[in-house]
Amino acid sequence: MRVKQRLNNNVVLVEDKDHVLMVVMGKGVGYKAYPGDSVKKTLVERKFELKDDAENELARVSALIRDVPIEFIALSDTLLKMAEKELQTEFGLPMLISLADHIYSAIDRKKKNIQIVNPLYWDIKQLYPIEAKLGEKAVEIINEERQIVLEDSEATAIAMHFISNGKNYDSIQQAMNFTKIISDIISIIQYHFQFEIDQESIGFSRLITHLQYFLIRQEKGIGMMNISDEMIRLVIHQYPTSFQCAEKIIKYLNENQQVQTSLEEEIYLTMHIERVRSI
Repeated sequence: MRVKQRLNNNVVLVEDKDHVLMVVMGKGVGYKAYPGDSVKKTLVERKFELKDDAENELARVSALIRDVPIEFIALSDTLLKMAEKELQTEFGLPMLISLADHIYSAIDRKKKNIQIVNPLYWDIKQLYPIEAKLGEKAVEIINEERQIVLEDSEATAIAMHFISNGKNYDSIQQAMNFTKIISDIISIIQYHFQFEIDQESIGFSRLITHLQYFLIRQEKGIGMMNISDEMIRLVIHQYPTSFQCAEKIIKYLNENQQVQTSLEEEIYLTMHIERVRSI
C-alpha cells in the first residue's frame, strides 16, 4: 500500500497494488507520511475500502477529522469492533463516521445540559434486545473513558446505529421509521388475540425479521414470489383468525403508512402470525 494523501498523523488515504483506494487508521501511521511512501503495515490498526462514492466518503472523513477529535474516532472504532464481534458482521467507513460524530455530539450535549428524548426507547429495547444491550455496553465504555454519565436513552440511540447497518436499512431515519411501524404491528397482533407475545421465542424473532424485510421490499418496490391459488385458499381456511389479523395490519399500513401490499405478502404475514400465536 502506498500513501495517496495524509489526512493526519493517524489517518491516511492509500492505494493498494490493485489500485483500490482505502482509508487506513493507526497510531502514527500518517506521521511524516508523504504521497508515494509505503505504508508501515505494523502501524495499521483498521482499514476501510472506499466504495463507489469514494470522493464523497473521503470528504466525510476529512470533515470528521477536522471537526471531531481523534480520540472520539478511536473510541468509535473500539465500539464497532465490539459490536462486529457480537453481531458477527462488519461495519464500513460510513458507520465509523456517523457513530464518532454521534458520540462527540452526545457528550457535547451532556456538557451543555441539553437532553433529547428518544421516543422509540422501549420499542428498541423490546424489538432489538441484542443491539440494545450493545448500546448499553457502549455507554458504559464511553462513560468510563470520558469520565461522564450519559443519559440511559443514549444506549438506544447508539443501538440504532448498529440496527440501521446490520438490518440492511438505508439510514438511521429509515430504521427509526420501520421500528415504529413494527412496534405498531406487534400491538395490533397482541390486541387482536388479547395476549402478550413471548418476545424470547424463536417465532417472535422470525416475525420481526420477516417484518423488517417486508418493509424494505415495500420501500424498494420488490415483489414477493408468487403463491399458488391452492396455497392461498389453504392458509385462509386453516388460519382464519390469523388471516383476519393480517388484514387489520394491511389496513393499518394502507391507511397510515401509504404502503400497498400484495395478497402473497398478506399470506406470508398470516403464517408468521400463526406461528407466534401457536407458541
